[in-house]
Amino acid sequence: MNLFSRKSVIPPPSLSPSPSIGSAATAGPEAFANNSAYGRGFFEPGAYSIALKRCENGHDLAQQLADMYEERAQLELIYTNQLRAWSRKWHGELVKSQEYGTNKKVWDQSVTTGEQMADVHGILSSSLTDSLIPKLRQWRKDNYEKSLVHYKKTKEFEKDFIDAQKSWAKLLDKISEYKSSYYSACKTAKLADNAERTATEEQRRKLADKAEVARREVGFAKTKYEQAINEAREQRSSYETAMKNVFERTQTFERKRLDFFKETFDEYSKVIETATIDNPILKKMNEDYQTSLNMHSSDQDLTWWDQNYGTQTNNRWPEYEEYRD
Repeated sequence: MNLFSRKSVIPPPSLSPSPSIGSAATAGPEAFANNSAYGRGFFEPGAYSIALKRCENGHDLAQQLADMYEERAQLELIYTNQLRAWSRKWHGELVKSQEYGTNKKVWDQSVTTGEQMADVHGILSSSLTDSLIPKLRQWRKDNYEKSLVHYKKTKEFEKDFIDAQKSWAKLLDKISEYKSSYYSACKTAKLADNAERTATEEQRRKLADKAEVARREVGFAKTKYEQAINEAREQRSSYETAMKNVFERTQTFERKRLDFFKETFDEYSKVIETATIDNPILKKMNEDYQTSLNMHSSDQDLTWWDQNYGTQTNNRWPEYEEYRD
């Protein structure tokens, strides 16, 4: 019995990225084939697993962001060293050259620009390496304490979700069992009625008793099925509240990550700003980055998640379903 259904997915917020990165930037979690929670109502037993997976993913995403900035820092350092090596080489070549006068001075100053650019890229590299990356790695360590296989926070949420769903899951099993028993009794009663109708006069009396017993069994089974459905209606409110309480804590945990990432992006903006002063191309680059950063909204991201994977998903709750042949 499928007790839950789902509404259409609301597209995730995007920043209208360039064509080269569009598909990667706009793809939400639903794009991945291994997302077992996609298309399920949040209150379905076990559907909370996507919220737990999001907690686990937070650690990996923080690691990925740190790796990305570390790679950038290494690239900046390599370029810094190459520029300085280039400057040393050509200063030496000019000393040995036959060039002279003001032309030689300008040529030498052209080489000096390499040293000056090396200073800019050296600052970028050291700023990332000495400040931004260590802060990001320390935050990841502080917020994702591991216990054996899983992170402690994830295990805590999982335990609380299981506790919140325990009685509800038992009730759903009972409804399924009683519905099956009721339908089985209906089939048996129908067979008994048909047998009585087509029996000979001699057989009919014996079959009539059997049919009466079958009809009484239908009544008993139907009553138990209806009572279980009514019990679900009574328990639904407390079940929803318990599940929402745990879900909101996972939202709070995820908000902490999103807010910290925004702080990190802001710090990165300040780092690259050192190379954008009075350079129209680099200034435009930083302005575009600032525009993207200003669109960052933890509230918007968390609302989207709730609508597509959380408490705002459409759920079809248990209802009495009459037996049909």
